Amino acid sequence: MALWSALLSRPASAQMPARPSLTLFSLLAGAFLLTLVPHVIQFPLWVTVGVVAGMALRSVIEVYRLPLPSTTFCGILAMILFGCIWWQFGRISGRDAGTALTAGLLAIKFYELRGRRDVALIVFSSFFMVMSALLYSQVLELFIYCLIMMWVLTALLLRVHTGDLFQDHLLRMLGQSGIIFLQALPLALFLFIFFPRYTGKLSIMLDDPSIGLTDTVSPGSIAKLSDNDSEAMDVLFTSGKTPSSEKMYWRALVLWDYKNGAWTPGDLATRASPKPTAAYDPNQIGQEITIRRHNQKWLFALDVPVSKPINTAESQFWAVLLDGDTVQLANDAKLDHIARYTVLSSTIPRTDEVLSRDERHGGKALPDGQIDKGVQALADELHQGLSDAQEMEYVYKVLYYFRHEGFTYNTAPGIQGPDWLPVFLFKTKTGFCEHFASAFAILMRCEQIPARLVVGYQGGDFNPYTDKYVVTQSNAHAWDEVWIDTNKRPTGNMGHWMRVDPTAIVPVTEEGLFANNPTSATDPLAIQIARHQPTFAETYLPDWVRNSLKEVSLRREQVETDWDNLVFSYDPEAQNRLAQALGFSREGRFQLLLVCLVVGGVCLVVFQRWMARKLPVSPVESLYAAFCRKMAQRGIPRASWEGPLAYTERVAEAFPDDKPAIQRVGSLVACARYGPAPADSATPHELKSLLTLITASQAAATSRERQNGNGGLPE
Repeated sequence: MALWSALLSRPASAQMPARPSLTLFSLLAGAFLLTLVPHVIQFPLWVTVGVVAGMALRSVIEVYRLPLPSTTFCGILAMILFGCIWWQFGRISGRDAGTALTAGLLAIKFYELRGRRDVALIVFSSFFMVMSALLYSQVLELFIYCLIMMWVLTALLLRVHTGDLFQDHLLRMLGQSGIIFLQALPLALFLFIFFPRYTGKLSIMLDDPSIGLTDTVSPGSIAKLSDNDSEAMDVLFTSGKTPSSEKMYWRALVLWDYKNGAWTPGDLATRASPKPTAAYDPNQIGQEITIRRHNQKWLFALDVPVSKPINTAESQFWAVLLDGDTVQLANDAKLDHIARYTVLSSTIPRTDEVLSRDERHGGKALPDGQIDKGVQALADELHQGLSDAQEMEYVYKVLYYFRHEGFTYNTAPGIQGPDWLPVFLFKTKTGFCEHFASAFAILMRCEQIPARLVVGYQGGDFNPYTDKYVVTQSNAHAWDEVWIDTNKRPTGNMGHWMRVDPTAIVPVTEEGLFANNPTSATDPLAIQIARHQPTFAETYLPDWVRNSLKEVSLRREQVETDWDNLVFSYDPEAQNRLAQALGFSREGRFQLLLVCLVVGGVCLVVFQRWMARKLPVSPVESLYAAFCRKMAQRGIPRASWEGPLAYTERVAEAFPDDKPAIQRVGSLVACARYGPAPADSATPHELKSLLTLITASQAAATSRERQNGNGGLPE
């Protein structure tokens, strides 16, 4: 029991600092919990439950004004928290571990909440917590939420610094906090425009898993994205003819190697492209792509890209064009932030490509002993009667087989494992795009025809308010490319890769899937299939409600696009142009930094002078302030709402022997403040005499009380 008492409370002889009021505690606890709202879906469940339970217990302690636990007890809790975080994340640094640890430590800090410094520490730490939510997402709604919480936290900080008075209610503090934000706005805009842009990378351990597509495609890996409506990218076509939605194939990865039922890029996909940039032709399509973070190295471009991506906010070596007509970040970097780049694509396939020996071998390779004999027999049967030069005829025979042998398209085929292929081809005959594309490529390779798997996205939703196409994760798709020889040479074969989308010719099951544009005169193999199942709104809500929700969604995208344009358009190149317009050099970052430092110094000096200013105080007010301080020392402080008459009347009731003099003090101060004429020059002298008389009288009364052994205020 003695040990428990030592942990739960301080020794009785210790001086306990004044605890904040119940109102301030309630506001502070509520604000702290609100700062954690964006983190709830990121925290482990035990962190969220522990913080909420700890704050509930702390609220009970505060309501009943129970003694707070000792520093030793809080230290033990902190050490336990450190151990749990290490057990959960394997470290205590990094984004996920750091935010969870900070949230837990702040909850423990509430058990040490005894003074102004503790409150200030919690408020400033809450600033960090709410802004760290932007490390997870940068959507506009979250940014607005963070600004609102910073506004509320600033209001609480003002209440602390003004003395935690009863009359300092939240609305009043919010008004003053809003004024502070407005005062800081010009400086923030100035720094946004003039502070030099940093073009390097900040090394932060974000611990993010891959989002969307991965570089390993196996049965079910793309199907699991069919109901994911999160945005992958938005595209603005800047030049050329905009293709129809069903012809938008957004290329991401080329997969060459097939092993154990899964496709991977292999060594051939990592080689830099030796092909020169295609000459300009009017059919080239320019795209400005804003891509969301996916924590992988690949970028997207309309099939097929003919230039490497250009990001004006990064160096010219930011991305590369690889063999296989894919674009990726350079130096194995990963896309952990929103990025915007431009890229050119060509709608005319090249017919003068050269297939190297390595590519021909890689395009035909199949793992030894992993292809079922029935699959090989099927390929031989379909290829029967065809020569090696009749690649196209074999392609159409395989597509005909998929079309007329009972195969159906389904978002939940349920076929997994390395032995999925014979089950898919001969039993279930139901699959998603990766099943058909993978089976098609293997059937091609079984007959020594080079083929490879391509993954990316297909289609997009047009927003008329932004003129952009929005591509979501549910647009994820897989298709094939087959090599067609046009001229065989000893050094390599001339020809081209032809896109084939076997999913396009497959009937769709009736499980909420829709097919449109069943045929296309110009590209019979490119048919768009809507891959998502009907949502609650599509199934149950009336048309006018669905249309209204759609309109709101489009308008929201418009606002977010305008915000992104504002942020992304002002890149280092735009800042350099501004520096030149102001007379600085082309690379005027140092000059801009110097300007920011000078302006910041001037603002700091002006602010200090303004804070240190002293308004002139009249002699009457100075004497009245001295009177209030003396009465406060005697145990009768003046409330902020009390005027001179009300306050002196209350003081006179406590000191009846000096009642006439005290009431006269109130009258003189009230007349000097609110009288029709300026105060008489004799008023300060009379007021000073009254204060001297009152001081002497109270000193004599105190002396008599001490002689009688009865100190304190008169009854």
